[in-house]
Amino acid sequence: MKLRAVILLLLISPFFLFLPHIGNLMPMVVLSGSMEPLFNPGDMVILEEINGSQVSVGDVVAFHPPNSKPGTFVTHRVIEIVHQNGTAFIRTKGDNNEDPDGFLTPVENVRGRVIFSIPYLGYLTKYNSNRKIRMLVYLAFTLLPGIGLVLSELPNLIYYSPRLDSLLSKLSAYHSRRRERIIWKRFLLVSLGLLVLFTFLLRPQVSAMDGKLVNSGSMDVVVLTEGVKDYEVLHPGDEFEGQYTLVLGKVLPVLWIVKLYEINPFILRVLNIAMATWGALLLHPLWLSVEPKFKLVRRRNKYALRRL
Repeated sequence: MKLRAVILLLLISPFFLFLPHIGNLMPMVVLSGSMEPLFNPGDMVILEEINGSQVSVGDVVAFHPPNSKPGTFVTHRVIEIVHQNGTAFIRTKGDNNEDPDGFLTPVENVRGRVIFSIPYLGYLTKYNSNRKIRMLVYLAFTLLPGIGLVLSELPNLIYYSPRLDSLLSKLSAYHSRRRERIIWKRFLLVSLGLLVLFTFLLRPQVSAMDGKLVNSGSMDVVVLTEGVKDYEVLHPGDEFEGQYTLVLGKVLPVLWIVKLYEINPFILRVLNIAMATWGALLLHPLWLSVEPKFKLVRRRNKYALRRL
């Protein structure tokens, strides 16, 4: 297997965590800021379908509120399970709201539990109310790549000749015989640089003052707790009072940090190494050499192969 194929496999390997749930997943776009900073308006959250008996206090669930229009769903945190007349209800609250929701929801109305989020992906959907942003996104992801593809192939169509066809065949043959080689000095330099960077970003600049945790740095930090709401985000200068299990810099989306901690707390303790490794793989063109390299060049409307 070629090195590029191995690198690609390693880059997508984190998504293998979702394979056991793939048949029960559904997307939903966040429209309000009631759950900030866990996820934000414009994010797309991924739900795992569950039934009412699987709901627990602390879960962030999407549900159909009672007496609301069909197709209306709210994504809030379950803060209490209430039993009335043999029926189970959930009391919910948005993390960014001061008060709980003013209604109880039957557990049968729960559609799914939030397990992942993709920042800003909701802007690609019809639910984005800002038409200008939606149009810019569509242009960036559809029209501009199409124009680029047409422009890259246009010279080949205009100046096509049997000689060009022969050169393209030779170029394809050369590419099939290319060898990949790791430039170890560059690889170690890139890896070490990223390790230092992510270690600095993830290391929280906090101090203890009068029994309180104070964010004395210039970046937001995430405090993981053991309460119903299992996290707090401290902006520079903010304080936190209470029991906590781990503090780290807010480099990833808050929901990702919370879910990684649920999978295994050790992951967050070596997150700088994991992110540096993933970043180094992503930057593989800097340290992976492919030889020989040939490029098709055009001079005075004539094509030739040039070795780089």
